[in-house]
Amino acid sequence: MKRKKGFTLVEMIVVLAIIGILLAVLIPTWSYFVMRANVKSQNNYSKVIFNAAQTQTTREKFYERDYFNIVSDLSGKYSTAEKKEAMNHLVIGEHEEFYAYWDGRKGYILDNKDGVTKITPKDDARVEAYFKAINKVFSHSGETVYKIYVKNYMVMSVCSGRSEGTEDIGSFPKNQDGRSHGDTVQTYDMSDIKL
Repeated sequence: MKRKKGFTLVEMIVVLAIIGILLAVLIPTWSYFVMRANVKSQNNYSKVIFNAAQTQTTREKFYERDYFNIVSDLSGKYSTAEKKEAMNHLVIGEHEEFYAYWDGRKGYILDNKDGVTKITPKDDARVEAYFKAINKVFSHSGETVYKIYVKNYMVMSVCSGRSEGTEDIGSFPKNQDGRSHGDTVQTYDMSDIKL
């Protein structure tokens, strides 16, 4: 009688145990490398956003310079009505420091105290133009959310992520190494990554 060749039950169990041990070791390692790659991509995106935002913020400074000088004039040269009219032309200069937030579809100006509360600027079209100029340079704006910290017409820091709920947040000028552990892009503490 011919014997059929094949694996015994014990051999199959040993092979499955070895595969299980290898998977238990490789899966956490693989997810770590994927997370690192995502954070590194977001660090690079944040650098591009930082440079584009600084360019656009400088343009806004020159556009708003005359209006800003009228608003901040203490000599009494300008009337209250003239100062109020000049204030209506300020978007960036209206706030000494603020956060600009892009949610993947629309841009907002956020409060400088908590970085979460939305402020409705007087000229929403200028805010849209600000983000449009940044997103013209940054081609991944449809798949990325980001927050920009601006102080006195200077971009101080940027953080970005693939979505609002992601923990793989990158930043610039200080690059991130790992997960943000519960923070979102909108609530991310930008004070740690200032210049």
